[in-house]
Amino acid sequence: MSITPPAFLRKPDELMLDVYAGAAQPARWVRSMDRLCSLTGAQSAVVQAFRFEGGQAQVLWSAQDSRTQAVTSVQSPDLNTGDNPRLDQRRVLRGLDRVASDELLFDPDDEARPRLQQRLATLGLGRFIGTLQDVGRGVYLGLALHRAVHDDSDFSAEHINRLAELAPHIGQAFLLTDQLQASMERDERLRGLLDSLCFGVVLCSENGRVQWVNRQATALLAPGAALCLQGDHLYGRIAQDTQALLAALSAAMRAGPQRVGYLRLGEGAQALHVAIRPGDDPGSLMLVLSSAAVALEMPAGALENLFGLTPTEARLLGAIATGSTVEAYAQLRGVSVGTARVQLKQIQSKTGRHRQSDLVRLVLSSAAAHLTVPRQG
Repeated sequence: MSITPPAFLRKPDELMLDVYAGAAQPARWVRSMDRLCSLTGAQSAVVQAFRFEGGQAQVLWSAQDSRTQAVTSVQSPDLNTGDNPRLDQRRVLRGLDRVASDELLFDPDDEARPRLQQRLATLGLGRFIGTLQDVGRGVYLGLALHRAVHDDSDFSAEHINRLAELAPHIGQAFLLTDQLQASMERDERLRGLLDSLCFGVVLCSENGRVQWVNRQATALLAPGAALCLQGDHLYGRIAQDTQALLAALSAAMRAGPQRVGYLRLGEGAQALHVAIRPGDDPGSLMLVLSSAAVALEMPAGALENLFGLTPTEARLLGAIATGSTVEAYAQLRGVSVGTARVQLKQIQSKTGRHRQSDLVRLVLSSAAAHLTVPRQG
């Protein structure tokens, strides 16, 4: 009976692990460049993403080893921008998809080369090799290694082969970094938009475990409220409310996304109204929260733009939509009730709504009701 010998995992390539980890942990890009310097004897390692505008490179993103990061940011920051003559479109494209040196990139009589070498020497940098890749959408990714200025030795064939082997992985890691950063920026913008809503939004599981809340929900779920956040779970102020919430969450999950469940927790001004709908992710529910203690303040400018009103008419419509009467509004503004009623008729004519209840419905269903700043009633 033959016995299959055990298979052992190979020791991981630490440099490659750092390169790919950089997508989620930007500090690992610095560590990977430090490792590359150590492996090749380079004094500096820099990777840059750029696109061309008017024949010159516009740098979009870069990562450097720790030494270069400290030195160039103080002494010569322009070398990390499109001012670097190596990044001239005519020159740099000579190194596309290969490991190149300055002998390939610059013409023999190109005066820009000695000027660049003098600038690099002030930073302690000498001999250069690098790679260039087209990573799509008009973006190029360059990787540059430099020896120390007093090190006259060439990069060895082993170093060149290592760089050629590594370059495609750095390109892929950059694309992952770019995609993750774009996703994080979109998430941040979305969070900002959701924080501008005048109602609370909560994402949670069926057992009340909270996954995310917006700013208004955080305020509504404060300790002592009808519904509060303790740790990462939702609890009612009393056990009965907690049980009612969990039952509503379970019922909403079973009902599916085509139905919305509703629940009131607490009494009077402390009451919290909750709408519950299953989310797009399995096991996730969205809760929309509003409080009886919070009144909407309709911005007059929004009502002017939406319904073609004058500033005076917009103020009256906002007051009516948030529960005021014509008489109370007239007293508050210091005008006669007759004047306020004339303004109301003008509003009704412009909106085509002739009952106050229809005006309230019109305003509360408009965009003005969803992006206003709530105030305590």
